[in-house]
Amino acid sequence: MKMSKFFDLLSADLKALGKLGGPDLETAVSRLIPTLEPVLRSRLLEALTEIAGEFKDQLPGARVEARLAGDEVELVYLQDESVTRETPSELNARITLRLPEDLKARIESAATQEGISLNSWLLKASERGSLAVSIGRRQIKGKGRS
Repeated sequence: MKMSKFFDLLSADLKALGKLGGPDLETAVSRLIPTLEPVLRSRLLEALTEIAGEFKDQLPGARVEARLAGDEVELVYLQDESVTRETPSELNARITLRLPEDLKARIESAATQEGISLNSWLLKASERGSLAVSIGRRQIKGKGRS
């Protein structure tokens, strides 16, 4: 979303309201509009950040952030790599999984590289997979930087 579009529309609205009050108010509003942009930019970003934070409970193991890059505001989906649910009270279901030795070795290697247990790595991978299914089978893969 381009913030300039939002500010242009708001400026037009304020100018129209200023005209209703006569020439003095119209002049005052036209002087006020340029000083409002930085404040409104900050408030808009705060509002979007708060909205993004409301997704926290709906996205297990992930979060949404509001980011500003120049004139662009983006809502960015991020996997929360710090989430590990390996407290004994939460781990009460058990399954037996049979898989090829080479796949087991790759999974163990990936868990070691992340510095977590094999069980934690499998939990994170399972949560990522179940999230992809729950949001309509669309999946974004890879890592991004801003």
